[in-house]
Amino acid sequence: MYDLRSSKVVIGVVSAVFAFMLAFPLTVVAQDDDAANGETAEELLVDGMDAAADHADESARRLFNKLIAVFPTSPEASRARSALLSLDGDSENGDRAAVRAAIQAEAAERTLEYRHAFLVTVGDRVFFAENSATLGGRARSIIKNQARWLKVRPALTVTVIGRADDGGDRTTARMLSQQRSEAVRDQLIEAGLDPLRIEIRPVGTDDRLAICASALCRAENRNAEVFINDLRDLRPVRTSAKDSLAQRANAAMRDGGEGGVSEQTQQ
Repeated sequence: MYDLRSSKVVIGVVSAVFAFMLAFPLTVVAQDDDAANGETAEELLVDGMDAAADHADESARRLFNKLIAVFPTSPEASRARSALLSLDGDSENGDRAAVRAAIQAEAAERTLEYRHAFLVTVGDRVFFAENSATLGGRARSIIKNQARWLKVRPALTVTVIGRADDGGDRTTARMLSQQRSEAVRDQLIEAGLDPLRIEIRPVGTDDRLAICASALCRAENRNAEVFINDLRDLRPVRTSAKDSLAQRANAAMRDGGEGGVSEQTQQ
């Protein structure tokens, strides 16, 4: 009888320990969720970079430390640690300009990484029939995939660049490129992307990807490109894939932005 009571006590203690062990991770997860306030590691990193670039060092440190605490093993946490070291060095050495340059370089590197991943994963543009702004079935499918990719990366905004090289005059080309960029924007919104994250830029024939006279070659310029904006600039300088390095550098110096290059992959 005594052994039976002892066994019951032991079983009760073990059960209580297991219950505590099961409850503890749930508590930690709940605390992490509260700490993050629904923000992703990506958003915390971008917000921290923005704060640092705006000279709000304490806010930047708070955001970086929050990111490291909530998402300690993420790639963003590694970047946050590097940014914190730069900010701490700023406090000790007074080299604020170097820290800002490092943070801006980090933002530029991340922007390029996003653009490359977007390009190779879902494609960055769709094409149109001559003198048309109607989206075909393949184009709609590509845009849905673009929206899905962007929705899980809420820190990013995009510009839809509409182009036209359909043999008409300059005014007609600009109007057609406007209609094409609007068609893609509307399809992105229909697929669930927040309208506030989308800008449009009709360029007509001003940003041709292919400089040529044949009808087949001109077809390459009948497109709309979903271009990921610089993390620190909602109106990036856009340069075509045919531009030289010198042209890109001159554009960046003149306009204070960063050009992005993407290759044509969707037919």
